[in-house]
Amino acid sequence: MAPTSHPNDPRISNRRKVQVNAEWDPMQAVRVHLPGVETFVGILDPEPNLFLDEFSLVDAQREHLNLVDVIESSLEADDSVHFLHDDLAHDRRMDGLLSARVSFDLSELEADEQVTELDSLWTRLHQLQPHTQLQAIASNARVKRHRGEVDEGELAADSSRIRWDTTSVELSEPLTNLYFQRDPQFVTREGVVLCRMKEPTRRPEVGIAKVAWEAISGTFDVNIVADMRSVTAHDVTAFVPERSDIQSKDIVVEGGDFLPAGEFALLGVSAKIPDGIAHPEFGITADDTEFVIRTSYAAGHKLLMQDVFGTPEVGLVRAPFEAARERSTDSDIDMGIMHLDTWFNFIDDDLVVAHRALVDNTTVDIYQHTGEEGRPYELTHADVNFGTYIRDKGFEIVDTVEHIDLSHELAVDVLKGITNFLTVGPRRIIPVRFEPGDEHVTAGFMEVLQEEYDVEIVPEGEGCYIPNLREGYGSIHCMTTPIRMMPE
Repeated sequence: MAPTSHPNDPRISNRRKVQVNAEWDPMQAVRVHLPGVETFVGILDPEPNLFLDEFSLVDAQREHLNLVDVIESSLEADDSVHFLHDDLAHDRRMDGLLSARVSFDLSELEADEQVTELDSLWTRLHQLQPHTQLQAIASNARVKRHRGEVDEGELAADSSRIRWDTTSVELSEPLTNLYFQRDPQFVTREGVVLCRMKEPTRRPEVGIAKVAWEAISGTFDVNIVADMRSVTAHDVTAFVPERSDIQSKDIVVEGGDFLPAGEFALLGVSAKIPDGIAHPEFGITADDTEFVIRTSYAAGHKLLMQDVFGTPEVGLVRAPFEAARERSTDSDIDMGIMHLDTWFNFIDDDLVVAHRALVDNTTVDIYQHTGEEGRPYELTHADVNFGTYIRDKGFEIVDTVEHIDLSHELAVDVLKGITNFLTVGPRRIIPVRFEPGDEHVTAGFMEVLQEEYDVEIVPEGEGCYIPNLREGYGSIHCMTTPIRMMPE
């Protein structure tokens, strides 16, 4: 929300814009969320909560706080790491979320007690620390007071009746994935795009993200350029008849598919399916021509028509589903290409890390900015080889597969997370380390980056060991959303 101060007020004019130019630009501010009790439910029941496996919440919190320390120490700006709960606490923005997602049931108490106790509970809730409040919000908590049985004469004169009561807390469809802050939104040159996530269990995260952006509008210049939550359909063929193979009109989009690159930007979208090919295990029939993994082509094109990117060129990168299937027997191969950042990432303006075989065996549709009202981008080149496109832009591709031991028991996991690093500046990255000790599975990969490409690996040339956080099915890039990344 825009501040009410006069536009010439120096407090407003000095605000930095929430803006990202390129993935390799120096990071000035980034947001994270420390996992809390809402994550515990996903640990108890991983699969419907999109987790890989169970893990220790306490250890995950330790890993997360260490990761925050690493990020903070690698950035030069003060107050560079924002916790979601702290952002939400600005200007009491948390209050509305508390009212919407936390409730109290005191129906077992006497009518005259209910009013007093309810007022006391709400007052206490609004006085709690912001992270505690956010855990209640993310958990959709319902607190119920149970009346304890007290026999006549059993309650001493100086004893409180309430002390005999007990409490239950119901966590209803908690937002277990909230610590993966990348996906509910992404930031372009123009501002913030609020996403419409594919899995319904994650969609309420976007509303919390919106409140957080509004809450920091007094210190940052926040422009929400698109809110996709209520946008459900878009017909690509009405704008681009030559893309008649785009069947789905459904709008689903997630931040892990967006990678800014200065004068151009990339958005990962639906995979292409060859004519007559069926993959029943993925719900793909012989009549299907696209497979929506997390972001649909329709959503990508809709965002182009809303002119949210601010770049002269945007590439819609098709997920390399067929190429990935040909190169792996992993039954969860779609998760390995779930987002663009799971198989491709930028380190500098001339260097990327990627699964080169996937890059060379998928395509990108290139849209150029025209500025025309109602149709600001035009498809100029369709089905361009993605590898050719990236090399023509002047990037060298470091192949992840070439530098890890494919026979290692962790090789499949590595290939799903090795590109999911956080670039904090030109040739400075914070990657995940998959094993403790010096002889970890990605040691050779990190050595090549440092010695042959002059890449600084943070911290101490090793990256971060986060085995518990990773069991949530994501890595360091997934756990962060940039607030500002601009050239110095």
